[in-house]
This record gives sequence, structure tokens and C-alpha cells, in this order.
Amino acid sequence: MKLTSSYDVGMFEWLQGLMPTSAFFKENYKEIIFSIFCIIGLAMYIYVTLYKTSTALIPDGIGTTSKDQGEKLLAYSEPKKNSKRATVSNLPTMNAPTSLINFYALGCRYSGYIGPMENGYFNPDIAIQHSVNLGCRVFVLDIDYFDGQGITTTYIPRISVQDVQGKNMIQFNDKYKLNDPVGEIRHVCESINTYAFSSACQNAEDPVIIVLYFHRKPPGGKNSPAVLTYYSKVAEALGPFQNRLITNEVHNGVFHRQKQEHNLLSGNIKNYTGKVLIFSNADTSGFRESSVPYEPYKDLDFLVNLRLIFSQTKMGITEKDTTSYGILQTADDYMSIPTDRVSETIEETKKKWTICLSSNPSIPIPEYIYNKITSLYGVHCVPACLFDTDASAYLFTADLFEKYGFIPKPCPPPNSKGLCLCYIPPPIVVAAPASDTMNSKGGVLSSPEGPNSS
Repeated sequence: MKLTSSYDVGMFEWLQGLMPTSAFFKENYKEIIFSIFCIIGLAMYIYVTLYKTSTALIPDGIGTTSKDQGEKLLAYSEPKKNSKRATVSNLPTMNAPTSLINFYALGCRYSGYIGPMENGYFNPDIAIQHSVNLGCRVFVLDIDYFDGQGITTTYIPRISVQDVQGKNMIQFNDKYKLNDPVGEIRHVCESINTYAFSSACQNAEDPVIIVLYFHRKPPGGKNSPAVLTYYSKVAEALGPFQNRLITNEVHNGVFHRQKQEHNLLSGNIKNYTGKVLIFSNADTSGFRESSVPYEPYKDLDFLVNLRLIFSQTKMGITEKDTTSYGILQTADDYMSIPTDRVSETIEETKKKWTICLSSNPSIPIPEYIYNKITSLYGVHCVPACLFDTDASAYLFTADLFEKYGFIPKPCPPPNSKGLCLCYIPPPIVVAAPASDTMNSKGGVLSSPEGPNSS
């Protein structure tokens, strides 16, 4: 380069002064290399972050991953749906009453989620259709609110998929973000109502059980406005089931507000043909004490038929209450029961509907645990992540849910040595006729008669 003026010469000398010398490089080469790597790492982090942000709100079914996942699930479940049979119209032979409590039930967790487990997609139409094709009749709705994340305002109930640390897994989209956040729950309910009772569903006559599993509730007492408003939003989202809920039934009477939980479970499964039962782990009794009346469709306590409690491990907001006939526990709880409590546990599951979830949501419950807690203790439902077709494949064998969404618990004939896990109502004791000598004849005394009478 030719320097044409004293100004150029001065500028060149100034730039030379700014440039590091070879000696500088020799003395500081480690720091320089480290700085270069830091700059490259920072650039990569910014790129990945921006890329994830731009793809985190992909609408349902449009993203390549979501589309492929949905197609994979339906390709797996469509061929299986025609093998299902309706329990209520084709009951297997049983040696015990065909009470609801005497059946195992196929359940799915994270209803509406098509996976994969981490950073998966929410698509109720595909997820519910897939589950129904497989015969599922118990749908668990994990419900929570999210703090921040730019997703929603505080204390809005949302469909939730979380890892063991409580980190949200769902890639949310704009569909439910602003206008109708509770629409996620409603969309799941609409899909269940559409597919589970469709003429294309082979076991459409079977009842459906909705399990509302609340992870948290807003701060405040059970009858505080914030808590009741939170639950009321969920109640409204259950609107698609309005014509299928059980309230005042011909058989056994009223079941709303968790009335007659025992009679609900001991009732014949045929009584609930085409019906939806609502079970929940929330204490909704605050609605009964509220000074502000709620219409029935906004009153979650009115809609819930059975409350789920715990005795060992607390999951979500589940509480202890010895009067309830529903149990929500971890599968691990039943794997650690001491031998001297086995009989007691069996007697409990004969009368109380029991559901077990994995203590670590990211780890599906394996076959050997499922077999033990159901066949030994009589646990009624162990919901699977049905979008994980490999992990849940063992459920669809001939001795489990290959044909039925509800299968009978083992009830061997009376006086046999087989293990009975069924509820057998106590026999009705009819009093024997009283002896004639006990007849007081209404308190009327007649005078004695005979030759010596006077």
C-alpha cells in the first residue's frame, strides 16, 4: 500500500501501535485462544436460542416433528381398534358382581399429548383418537398453572406435562395463548367426547373416567375466591361432557358432590353405559361453603363424583381423608408394602378405586411393576404414556387389554384357594321368625281358662 501523505503515514503508524506484536501473542496465546472459543460458544448459544424460540410456537400438526409423530401414532393404533369389545355389552364370565370396582381399566396419562416425552407436541385430536383406538377408557388430565415463561397469566389452569423437577415439556403454540387458555382442557374433553363415544369406536358403550390430577392450586384456603375461580374454570372446560355426566341416576340415586362414592363403585358397570365419571384429587368442598353461589356447570365440586386421596406419598395437591373411596398413589408405594400389610392393602383396593402414577414421569412404569401392583394388590388403573408405543406394548396382550378397555379382576369361585381381588358385598341377613313363646300378643292379656279357673 502506498502512503500518499503525512496524514496517511501518521494513521498507519497509529494502527501499527494498536496491533498486537508477535511477542504479545507468545505471552498471551492461551488467553487469546480461550477468548476465541468463548466468542464462538456465545454465538452458537444465541443462534440455538433464537432458533428454539422461533420453533417453540409451531401450530399443532404443522411442524415436521409433530406431523411425523402424529402419523406414526395413528399408523400404530388404527389396525388395533377393530379388535376391541364393549365390556358392558359383552361381559366376561365372573364369579362376583359386575361392579365398576371389580374391573381393571386401561388408562392414559398426559391426555392430548402426542409426545415425545421431552419437548413434544400437544394435539388432542390425534392423541385422543390414538388412545381410543387402543381401547383407553381412563383419561388423566394433568393440570397446573405456569409462572412466567411468557405463556399465560397467573393461576390459569393449563394442561401440563412435567418432568420430575416440575419443568414443563410441552412446546406450546399460540392457539391457546391469549384468547382462551382453558381451551386446552376443553379441547381435550371435546376430543374424548367425540372419539370415545363414536360409532367407529368398538367399545363406545363403556363408561369413560376423567381423572383431574391437579399439581398445584392458587394460594389460599379451599373456599377462597382465587381457588374457587381456578377450579370453576376447569368445571367450565368439562362442558363437552354435560349430557354424559351422572347426577341423579335411576340406580342408587345421587352421585354429585362425591355423594355415595361407595355405591358409585359397587354399582353395576352397565349402569354407566355411555356415561362420563369425574374423579379428582382436589378438595373442592369450598364450593359448599362459598357465599357466592355457582351454577352447576361452573361448580367443580358438583361435577366430581369421586375424590382421590393418598396414604403414603403425596402427589400434587392430593390430601389425606379416610372417608374417601378413591386413592392416588405412586407405583413405588405398592412396591414397598411390607408383607404384614398385604392383606390389608388388598382389602382396601376391593372397596376403593385405586390409580397409580409413576413417581418419575419421564420413566414409564415397566411390565414387572404393573403386573405386581395389579395382580397382587388389585390396583385398578396404572395409566401409560400411550404415545410411547414401545414402553406400553405389554398392555396389549391377550391377558390384558388386547380386546377390552375394562377387564375383570380375578374372582375365583367361593371356597377355592385362588386369590380373590373383587368386592363381594356382605350377605343380607334375614332375621328368623320369632318363637311363639316370644309373642306378647300386642300386650293384651287373656284370662286363664280351665277347670280350676274362677
